[in-house]
Amino acid sequence: MDRIDTHCHLEAAAFADDLDEVLRHALANGVTGIVAVGVAPADFADQCQAMTQARAEGLSAWGAFGTHPWWSDRVGVDEALAGLERQWRTDERPIAVGEIGLDFAQADLDADVQNALFTAQLDWAAERDLPVILHERKSADRLVYWLRRHRHAGGVVHGFTGSPQQAQAFIEQGFHIGVGGAITHPGAHRMHRMMRDLPLDSLVLETDAPNQPGHDHRGERNLPGYLPENLRALASLRGLDEGELAQVLARNTRQLFKERLRYNAAD
Repeated sequence: MDRIDTHCHLEAAAFADDLDEVLRHALANGVTGIVAVGVAPADFADQCQAMTQARAEGLSAWGAFGTHPWWSDRVGVDEALAGLERQWRTDERPIAVGEIGLDFAQADLDADVQNALFTAQLDWAAERDLPVILHERKSADRLVYWLRRHRHAGGVVHGFTGSPQQAQAFIEQGFHIGVGGAITHPGAHRMHRMMRDLPLDSLVLETDAPNQPGHDHRGERNLPGYLPENLRALASLRGLDEGELAQVLARNTRQLFKERLRYNAAD
């Protein structure tokens, strides 16, 4: 049974000293595949190396590449697109463009610069029929605004913090909502209500490891091997069998990324 983490930063410094152990822990806990998500062109090579290491440990691994809005003051549009073009010509072709998006909670980042960087990468992805993985903080309405005005192939809204109405607007644009560690916090009542009500075919699993740990790991680094805890919390909220839910979420993931998930650890 596939259990795919659709959002993990394998190249992060927090994994530099023990990535092999982190990967074995994920495999031992039933994780079968990881979408390694990028943040800036300077890190793409390390990201690819981490994916190679994941496959060597028996996991499937695929790459999403993009420039995160937090890097918008350091990476211009031309550099971001050049990085994507270089990656597109390698053996590690992107299965998605990400992590891209908008973060209006960061007061030191210029909104116009973020908008330009985001829409340029969105257009680049659309030209290649690639889904995108969105970063959203206090920016849901503006992201939906751009999605309605630019051709795109859907994707995932990662770490979603908006309202049910905003979630529905993303779903209407062909996007899935990532289910991460936030769902495991007992006090996350608004999140729990939303996750009970959203259509199951709009959900996929994610961890954002090493960031955003769940309730049982507060103050620790997050691990891709904690993915089943997010699945378990969602199954409990929805009153569903965990195994059956895992099959639905895996099917959602494969439909989202289409034939691009044809590779496995042995390829």
